[in-house]
Amino acid sequence: MRSIKLLVSGLVLAGAVAVHAATPDDAVNARKQNFKQIGGAAKAVGDTLKTPAPDLATIKKSAATIAGLAPKVSTWFPAGTGPDKVSVKTGAKPEIWSDNAGFKAAAVNFSKAAAEFKVAADSGNLDAIKAKMGALGGTCKACHDKYRNKDS
Repeated sequence: MRSIKLLVSGLVLAGAVAVHAATPDDAVNARKQNFKQIGGAAKAVGDTLKTPAPDLATIKKSAATIAGLAPKVSTWFPAGTGPDKVSVKTGAKPEIWSDNAGFKAAAVNFSKAAAEFKVAADSGNLDAIKAKMGALGGTCKACHDKYRNKDS
């Protein structure tokens, strides 16, 4: 029993060290990958909605991806990962950190819109899906306009 406790303690400590060992560049690269997942899911929805018979399975899967990642967005921008702190390219504006309360509010709006979009997607009602997708896109635009460089 004691050896199991030591093993578990060692694994917990190793995990904590791994989290703390991540570099700011690693955090930026992870954040970019997460946003690529969100962007890819949003594109998949947009593409299928342009067809005569939108694929509800694609919409539902994409909505689940977006809704699953959305609540985590504000955690992807820890201190020290701004454009002046990393060696990798980032579209993040310094305002994310200088106006962190505003950024977190924008992230909450995105998360709420993502959850509402998922409810609409799960319902299968195309009119509701289109309306909630538009609202979701509006939260993306609002955040990008203020907190993301346009050239990135």
